[in-house]
Amino acid sequence: MAEVNFTDLIASSRPGRKLTKIGTFILIGFILLIWSLFTSAETEQGRLIHMLLSLAILVGLGISVIRSVTRRKVLAKCSQQASDLCLQEKWSQAIEPLRRLLAKPVPSAQIRYQGLLELAGVAEHTERLEGAAEIYEAITQEQPQGLLGSLALIGKAIVLLKLDQLADADAIIRRLEVSVQSRSLKSLVVLARLYQQIKTGHYAEALADKSSKCELARVGMSTKAAYVYALLALGCRRQEMAASVEQAAGESPVTGCEAELLWQQATMLLGPDILLEKFPELAELKEAYASATPLPGASED
Repeated sequence: MAEVNFTDLIASSRPGRKLTKIGTFILIGFILLIWSLFTSAETEQGRLIHMLLSLAILVGLGISVIRSVTRRKVLAKCSQQASDLCLQEKWSQAIEPLRRLLAKPVPSAQIRYQGLLELAGVAEHTERLEGAAEIYEAITQEQPQGLLGSLALIGKAIVLLKLDQLADADAIIRRLEVSVQSRSLKSLVVLARLYQQIKTGHYAEALADKSSKCELARVGMSTKAAYVYALLALGCRRQEMAASVEQAAGESPVTGCEAELLWQQATMLLGPDILLEKFPELAELKEAYASATPLPGASED
């Protein structure tokens, strides 16, 4: 991936200050004032200046409208291209449309935050975790409401877990578990909590009620439910390995985790390389088990 300065893109994409618009109106008002002074003089010169000022105002307004419409079309095109590539998990290819989108002030808060979230996804999937954390932090500092704000918090929690900032991540996840209501967001919060439990070795907690977790993921995350299946498979494998040690020591083994089956279900939805981009810890599953043939329409790379 080409070098990207995330700090610059966060700053450059912020909308222009309202003072700029106010200054424009002041300038127009000043021109109109001069215009009114000359219109009182019934001379050829006054009428000529009157006409020229009127023409200048109309041309200026026309240029302003055309530039605004053109900019919005470019933003919409870049935003759509980036979203399509991110949905297909083609993170490295999404960087160019995101760079074009965020290189200048973005007047639409929704388009800007969506672009920043996708940029954070690019950073996370290309192992630039500090950059992803910076972007999520910038979004949460601006406190967007609703879906985009919740998505930023979820993304921030997962990146903090990857950076081993466990206490901060846990605090965010607890907050989300209380505040989030929609099923799709709840499934993402479950993913964050599941990753935290795997990360900290609480495998029994991670595997508790795994059928409900899988069902919620299927409904709320579509093919990205693969991440939940894969993390559950990892928890199963590690618990089974711990059980083998316990059994060798004369203790009762843990049974019925079905790690291989869960890995097969995960890789039917997303290719193993995509799963590893999100959670590198899954590499041990790729080595231990065969991957399934992806379902039609599933992302493989």
